[in-house]
Amino acid sequence: MSEFMSYDPWAEITTRNGYAGDEMVAMLQKAIRRGKEEDALHAAYEMYITSPQFEEKLWRRLLCISVEDIGFGNPDAPNLVYTLFKMRQEFPYNDGDRPMFFVHAIRYLCRQKKERSSDHVKNLLNHEFEVGTKFEVPDYALDMHTRRGREMGRDVYHFLTEASRVEPYYETEGAAEIYEKYKALLESEDQGEKCPNAFEFNSWQY
Repeated sequence: MSEFMSYDPWAEITTRNGYAGDEMVAMLQKAIRRGKEEDALHAAYEMYITSPQFEEKLWRRLLCISVEDIGFGNPDAPNLVYTLFKMRQEFPYNDGDRPMFFVHAIRYLCRQKKERSSDHVKNLLNHEFEVGTKFEVPDYALDMHTRRGREMGRDVYHFLTEASRVEPYYETEGAAEIYEKYKALLESEDQGEKCPNAFEFNSWQY
């Protein structure tokens, strides 16, 4: 066998009822992908009753599935799954209510529309960087926040009119007026004197 996937620690785990650990993980995710609630719940419950550590693995997969397999099918899925993930932490491992949170998460995920494009994009990026693909920094990235941009004389006005341009643009009430007001201020020769005790923000981004 090649080095790819030659070692998986979960393959060394035997669950409480004698199943291979890696097969429970695989069954969980594949069942959710296909909307097979009962299969997913069986795998999840077996993981849960095996150990607290395997319960943590269960939740990591559910968090991942909410992005990897649901994707733009329902962009709100990660919010709900993460909320359930945090809620169950209010209950001890041996509390009978604690499993209810992964049960609800799984039933929810099984019923969502699904698409996997973000995972495909991630895998494409992995490959591109593995083979040393290089990319160019586009001109639009160079503004007052970068050394090269400052050397090019790109200032706050450039940032307002070019570097901060967003697409697709969403028009909100009063947005155009606010933009024009700020633009006029930057174009004005008289912008006022800065007060001696004016608060100074850091010039670079954390």
